[in-house]
Amino acid sequence: MTGVIGPRRKGHCYDQPMKSRVRFTLALTVAAVLGGALLYFSIGGALQAYVSPGQLLKSPVGQTYRLDAIVSQQPLANPQDQAYTAQGLRFWVQDKENAKVRVRVVYTGAVPDAFKATREVVMTGTRRGDTFVANPGSMITKCPSKFQNQPDPPAPAAKKS
Repeated sequence: MTGVIGPRRKGHCYDQPMKSRVRFTLALTVAAVLGGALLYFSIGGALQAYVSPGQLLKSPVGQTYRLDAIVSQQPLANPQDQAYTAQGLRFWVQDKENAKVRVRVVYTGAVPDAFKATREVVMTGTRRGDTFVANPGSMITKCPSKFQNQPDPPAPAAKKS
């Protein structure tokens, strides 16, 4: 017997249009899974909430946090060298809202050039007791000039006629 597409063979339970629908559905499913995986891995780190030292001290131990704080006034001799030792760089950070709330930080890895006392820093890591252990290389500093309101430039002087 001859079908619309060609001769039918015995033993085949579906025709050519059914095969193409199955292939299309399978390809669409694979594309959706791969797209979902790409999205998950690309924004996975960005989904962590920022916490202040005050919030960190109230949070459960052992979970991963992104700490946003101000480096407290303290002597910081050779922070780059200390960060590459086995003990790591140890320093205090304080809450932006309440300077009395402080957390000890242990950090290893590259220290940004702008790192110093009173500078705002963001690090990802875990809380172990009252200490924040930052992931190696996770520290970034915020430059105050980029994040504070700048005064408006003066208006141009009027021309005299």
